[in-house]
Amino acid sequence: MTSHPDFPLPALSRRALLAGIAAGPLLAALPRAAAAADPRALTAVPGSARLLGPEAPATELFTYDGALPGPVLRVKAGEELALAFANKLPEPTSLCWGGLAVPNGLAGVPGLAGAAVAPGAGADIRFTPRDAGTYLFGPFETAQAGRGLAGVLVVEDTAPPSCDRDFVLLVQDWRVAPDQRVHLTTNGEPAPRLVARAGERVRLRFVNATRGLFLPLRLDDHPSWIIAIDGRPSEPFPPSQGRLLLAPGGRVDLLVDLVRDPEASLPIVVETEDGDVPLASIAYAAQPPLRAAPLPAPTPLPGGDGIVALGQATRVTLEFADTPATTFAAEPLARVAGGRTVVASITNRSSLAASIHLYGHAARLLDALDDGWKPWWHDSIGLAPGRTTRLAFIAGAPGRWPIVARRGGDDVPLALAWFEALPG
Repeated sequence: MTSHPDFPLPALSRRALLAGIAAGPLLAALPRAAAAADPRALTAVPGSARLLGPEAPATELFTYDGALPGPVLRVKAGEELALAFANKLPEPTSLCWGGLAVPNGLAGVPGLAGAAVAPGAGADIRFTPRDAGTYLFGPFETAQAGRGLAGVLVVEDTAPPSCDRDFVLLVQDWRVAPDQRVHLTTNGEPAPRLVARAGERVRLRFVNATRGLFLPLRLDDHPSWIIAIDGRPSEPFPPSQGRLLLAPGGRVDLLVDLVRDPEASLPIVVETEDGDVPLASIAYAAQPPLRAAPLPAPTPLPGGDGIVALGQATRVTLEFADTPATTFAAEPLARVAGGRTVVASITNRSSLAASIHLYGHAARLLDALDDGWKPWWHDSIGLAPGRTTRLAFIAGAPGRWPIVARRGGDDVPLALAWFEALPG
């Protein structure tokens, strides 16, 4: 989860990220949709906002419920999530849940795993998440996501860690006229200031909803532990020197102890080639510390274990280069019974870093000799140019499941592959 010499990052310019961006929330010109009780209403609507300040031209946006970013949906693991989804956009859209285990028809990948919702139409969406964690939802189409469609689903832990506050930090990028430079917002604002109390332990749920940007994040030297990656629990471990790399579509959950005096703050930045770009900060409230002694180091969240049997695995290969992919492959990488292990060897022969995305599944990164794996699960994985990575995952619910490679920097698809899970 840290920057590594084998994974050179696309150069990020501080000037490119910050030039022209204005402070303040981005909600003023957006319509708001009415809420519903049960099922919860979720509506995709058009809107606009002046992303570069009050004097700049308005940018046309697509949003959920008229908010930028979309809502944070919360449900407990093992309880049903019920949504009444309505599409008020002038074009079809889908609702995609990434690596979250959902029924195949709800995967939100039109033409392969689910259908698009036509303009003016709606869909009833019901499923029961079994895996606690932090998940990104939005359309499969990159262009729609780039116009603002993004939200977060938090599936509550059955035994949550001890913490005093829980912050979701959803990062989006904007490339707007007249300069077309990249601008970052967190929760719809440039570098928002959060407030917490000295002595508290806070949970930070980082969500990368940008179009293909690898975000090298850094916090300062507060005690902290990564407790979940791409939604799934990991053995708690400190980020190396406060740094972590957030792949496009990726999520990282971090516990941080606020141990400084009440006048301190915790800046969170993106490291770029020519300086730090502020992403957010946690300011200390003007109150005495909540507790004198820190909490003990966190223990693992439930559900993080998992054995992947490699001996009888179905093995597939996938390679891609610089040519964009426009349609899903006619044939699957494999057809396997549900519950069987799949090992995928994926090679990036393009000239840029790419991100690999699994739908309805999460995978372990295998070691070079098939003698072990990294102790966490991924559904969004970075892959440097000229490199090969090997993933192991267990085929889930019956259906056709996508494995998509997207180009770093703009999320253009470079590979649209799939495998079919058969009834076990």
